[in-house]
Amino acid sequence: MEAKIEPLECLRDSPKFRTLLEEEEQSIEQLEHRLEKILKISSTMIEAGKTYVGQQSLFANSLWDLSLHFKEDPDVLSALNKLIHSLQEMNKFHTTLLDQASRSIVKNISTFIKSDIKAVKDYKHHFEKYSNDYDNILLRNSHISKNKPQEVEEVQNVLVAVRSCFGHQALNYVNSIYVLQAKKRHEILSTLLSYMHACTAYFHQGEDLCEDLQPFFKRLANEISNMSYETRKIEKEVENSHSLVSQPESQPISVSNDRKSPKLEGYLFKRTSNAFKTWNRRWFYLYDNRLVYRKRSGDDADTVMEEDLRLCTVKPVTEGERRFCFEIVSPSKSHMLQADSEEMYHLWIETLQKCIGAAIQRVQSIDSQEKSSEENQYLNSTGLNQSVNNNKKVQKIRIWEKIIKIPGNNFCADCKSPNPRWASRNLGITLCIECSGVHRSLGVHYSKVRSLTLDDWEPEAVKVMAELGNDVVNKIYEANVPEGFQRASENCTGIVREEWIKSKYVDKAFVRKLSQFEAEQGSSENPTELKKWTVKKIRRSCRYTNKKAVKKEQLKENLDEKEKDEMELPGENSSEKNEEVGSDILLFGNDLDEETVSTIDLSDQESTEGDENGYAGVEEIENLDFDLLLYKAAAVHNLPVMCQAYALGANINWTNPKDKDRTPLHAAVLSGSVMACAYLLLNGSKINAQDKCGHTPLHLATEEGHTAQVCLFLKYKADQHLEDENGKVPLAMAETKEHADIVTLLRLGRLNEEMTNAESGISGDDMFNDVVRDFSRMAPEKLLRSKTFNE
Repeated sequence: MEAKIEPLECLRDSPKFRTLLEEEEQSIEQLEHRLEKILKISSTMIEAGKTYVGQQSLFANSLWDLSLHFKEDPDVLSALNKLIHSLQEMNKFHTTLLDQASRSIVKNISTFIKSDIKAVKDYKHHFEKYSNDYDNILLRNSHISKNKPQEVEEVQNVLVAVRSCFGHQALNYVNSIYVLQAKKRHEILSTLLSYMHACTAYFHQGEDLCEDLQPFFKRLANEISNMSYETRKIEKEVENSHSLVSQPESQPISVSNDRKSPKLEGYLFKRTSNAFKTWNRRWFYLYDNRLVYRKRSGDDADTVMEEDLRLCTVKPVTEGERRFCFEIVSPSKSHMLQADSEEMYHLWIETLQKCIGAAIQRVQSIDSQEKSSEENQYLNSTGLNQSVNNNKKVQKIRIWEKIIKIPGNNFCADCKSPNPRWASRNLGITLCIECSGVHRSLGVHYSKVRSLTLDDWEPEAVKVMAELGNDVVNKIYEANVPEGFQRASENCTGIVREEWIKSKYVDKAFVRKLSQFEAEQGSSENPTELKKWTVKKIRRSCRYTNKKAVKKEQLKENLDEKEKDEMELPGENSSEKNEEVGSDILLFGNDLDEETVSTIDLSDQESTEGDENGYAGVEEIENLDFDLLLYKAAAVHNLPVMCQAYALGANINWTNPKDKDRTPLHAAVLSGSVMACAYLLLNGSKINAQDKCGHTPLHLATEEGHTAQVCLFLKYKADQHLEDENGKVPLAMAETKEHADIVTLLRLGRLNEEMTNAESGISGDDMFNDVVRDFSRMAPEKLLRSKTFNE
């Protein structure tokens, strides 16, 4: 028996939940009415049977009196006594039947009505009470002024407690309905079966008929037993549903992408347009460029607030006493709305803006050549005094044009739609508008979606995109797609698209397992000889423009032969310097290496340390696991293998007990790669993790003199006040090492913190961000203080 009401729908207290709840309540009321009718009739039947038994007993006694008349006639007396005895036996059977009917039908049904149905009604009473309390506290929460933080905190605490109680009571009520609906099946059938057994015993002359019914009785008894077992199983399962109350997914709001635009639904307070300006709580839907709402109960009709969101703008409302308010402005009117929390407030504003932008984007042409032509005409028609905003628009278009030139990026990574304008920063793939909506609904712990043409992109984020790309990522996440599995396509339904993306990135159903790597390696060689494994070092991002190459050649002219060899770029003459990996070693990264587009400046601040043969340290095959694989890949700045290890389930914050309890982020710092650090941070790596020596990634980057990495960590709000085991902070280390640029950055970071925390309220965030952005956009060779030049 499947439940009609999902636990999450129950916790959201949506109109759909209320509608289904009313249907279940009506079903239980009808059941109670019909059971009471059966109880009344069965009681009347039993009373009539008792009357019949009493009269038959009197009839037997009168026959005994009649037998006295035949004392002198033994044949008649013997026959009469036998008949009287038979009648008395039949009367006993009938009495037994009535007793069994009273015990089985009347008692069982009465117990079911008075106990089980009454219990559901009690749960309903508690549910309605907590529902009213929940509505009242929500209303109270919405009325509290944001200028009363103490009252806000009090109400927030009460709101959390009441929401939890409401969730538990709602689940208890729904669960009691599920149990009752399941229990009624075997209770009623079991009652009737007991009564039928009594009838069979009474009507012993109908033995043949009863024998014909025995297979049916046995089969029905087995079914009743199975129903009883299923009821017990449901009882155990629904008890576990209480854990959903504390999960974030249980909040009364949902995001999906069933239609061709971002979709959002949940409760908002709406201010009326009448003179009283009252606020009402309504359930809002956002889909197909429309914003509609409806009441929670009592009215099934939807009210359209805005027919076409392309004509609207969304802006936060900071004035007034009510918190979490925002305004939707159209050419003819405006609507004031209020969310229940800050999280929902930001989510509604962001989703509405994305929806408006997506609607406008679909109307516009996405032909890249026309875009480029328009931009060129626009630039030619403007002078030197053109605004900075226009320059940013042009820069975003250029970034998009460069990113889609990466192998596979000119089509959506999931449905292959052409000219994608969205991307997942942490996955390193480009997406179409429909797939980006599904990715956004997965949550930022799975995919961080950003527009390629509307949002700002930091240089290191662009480099991560260039290191990966759709071809590389799909080799990992689509390695084992089973035959017959329906892939997403450009014109597929929302259900197919969502199922494909969730299977690919959430369930990771198509990623090759570690055992398959060994099997594939052994298939071409001798599997018994496979004893070790390693990761290939990839520096394919280190491509310089012709201008940089000229500068490099000019520098080489002033150096001797030995210094020229040291000035070779990483990756150059790799065929001469790198040794081939033996056939008995499992190599990761060789099949994922792709050429990088040379039109993007992908220069990275690389370290000069590492294995000379271009591979990570060789490990024994029994030590192969995805956590160590991620660590090794980070140590040789191999982003494709890092992506592969993360897809296999590697812990992004795993600590290596054999290397001072360092995390993959520590290893990426020591490799000198900004991109490896950026990839780990985008996927949730802890920026302030400390190793056994107390060193954070910022400590190591400072000690190694990696200025670009320090820029990155400061942008991610790294704590530069943490001390290592020697009591040193990064600033002291930079001063000791005489890293002037890093000292400047760290001091600016501290100044920014002081200005932000100052009582005057002056914030230095804008200045600090501009400085860090300028540093991060500088070519890495400008950030390095070469000893040769200093000397």
